[in-house]
Amino acid sequence: MANIELASGVVLQGDTYLDSARVARVPQGASYRVASITGTMTAALGANSMVWAMRVDPAPPAGVVAHVYRVRCQFTCIVAFTTPITAGRRLALFRGTGVTPGGGGGAITPIPKKYTGDPTSEADSASGGIVITSTTAALTGAPTFEAQPLAQTSLVHVGAAGAHIEWLWEFTPDEDGAPLVLTGGELLAIRNPVAMDAAGTWQLSVTVGWSEGALQ
Repeated sequence: MANIELASGVVLQGDTYLDSARVARVPQGASYRVASITGTMTAALGANSMVWAMRVDPAPPAGVVAHVYRVRCQFTCIVAFTTPITAGRRLALFRGTGVTPGGGGGAITPIPKKYTGDPTSEADSASGGIVITSTTAALTGAPTFEAQPLAQTSLVHVGAAGAHIEWLWEFTPDEDGAPLVLTGGELLAIRNPVAMDAAGTWQLSVTVGWSEGALQ
């Protein structure tokens, strides 16, 4: 039985057993996944600070884009915020272009491949990209960001020492209709749209999964 592509990355696979079929999602090219964690972030972090960023090589091979499927985050409050419950406290995912995020963090290289035979990721520093996580302060550089976030998570209720929250921003075809696409030179960044309260320090773990290939 033949396979039928239903949508970008979604295939109806034929099976001769009982003349059945199943739906499967296939990656759009080579696949990558990387985990990182910040240091203990400084108290009263200024609004719109970048604490994590991923930028694709400005000049990738012709036709190659990054399909981001999921960003998983874990937030832990280390020292209690002066006001443990504060409306508006949150982290958000933004897309931007322009300046590469620079100092204030540690770049991750090499980017792990899901299949070792795949090429080096276009987000790897060896290819002209970068995945970088804050140490204790905001990442430097001032990319131009879209006005609205792609996703955000409230931290209103996790201002006490030891408070913890985990969340998943997902962009899979079966969950969100389509993956999030980054073209050459575009980046994703996690930022805090409002300033963090006084006294509070915290740590953020970020795991991102994506594939690189032709836009479909």
